[in-house]
Amino acid sequence: MPVSPTPPARPPRITATIQAEELPRAITAALPFRPPAGTRFRVTIEPVEESEEERRQSLQDDIAAGLEDADAGRTTDGERLFERLIAKYAQAGQPDLD
Repeated sequence: MPVSPTPPARPPRITATIQAEELPRAITAALPFRPPAGTRFRVTIEPVEESEEERRQSLQDDIAAGLEDADAGRTTDGERLFERLIAKYAQAGQPDLD
């Protein structure tokens, strides 16, 4: 089953002053009127947390992928896996006598 990668560190909030002509269409569409050319705006952007629905969908996608792997036989016996890990790390802890 694929493991979701660790999300990168959140970027900081950033504030910049930009001309009206540089505003993204999504922002100008939300304004009550079209700003005159040359009007300056101070814009702050910051990361937004995933919504509960987005987190739920991501979890459901991961579960579905895991079930597909299991149905296709792409699984590992848990006991055998832990036996291999224990043996591997037991050897790693042995002092090198060479």
